[in-house]
Amino acid sequence: MMKQNRINLIATFLLGVFLISCGNSEEQSNSESDTFQEKNAKTFSQKVDLSKVREVKLLREANDASVNWMAFTTARNEINRMPDFTLQEVVNNSNNIFRSIQELQDSIPTDFQEVPIQARLNVLLTKAYLLEGEANKQPPSAKNIDSLSAELYKEFGNLKIQLNEVFLKSVEDFEFELDERIRKQDSLAQLKKDSLPNN
Repeated sequence: MMKQNRINLIATFLLGVFLISCGNSEEQSNSESDTFQEKNAKTFSQKVDLSKVREVKLLREANDASVNWMAFTTARNEINRMPDFTLQEVVNNSNNIFRSIQELQDSIPTDFQEVPIQARLNVLLTKAYLLEGEANKQPPSAKNIDSLSAELYKEFGNLKIQLNEVFLKSVEDFEFELDERIRKQDSLAQLKKDSLPNN
């Protein structure tokens, strides 16, 4: 009987030690989890880093031509908000950004239906797709969200460059205009010369 009590006492003691160590390990695990969540929240509260991406402005003609392109206006508004976004806001808006870029590609107006513009839209859609995919991961990588956001912002700038190029005159156009001006000036000079009375 005494041997049985001793075994029960030892078993109870070991059970108590086991429960205490489990409790400590659970508290440590919760503490580590809280630390990870706090660190993650702090990381995702940082702004998107666009310091290495240059701003591209649309030419007046390109801007005028894109006024009625509603999908472009929507996408531009989404992208223009990015410099003020935190990484978490990018994650939260990644689906809207992707859908706006998709709509942009599906609604190209006649003025802009050119191969370089379509190529830029394909790249832009790919970047938006990758960003949305990263945002939907559990957990997403803050570093990847930041770099994909910068790439998307840069690619939208490249799209604006292509839209501008539709309205930029080629070198041949400038040479033709210059030749025309010279020819007109020569003609006017000849007319003046011919209209002067002979001495």
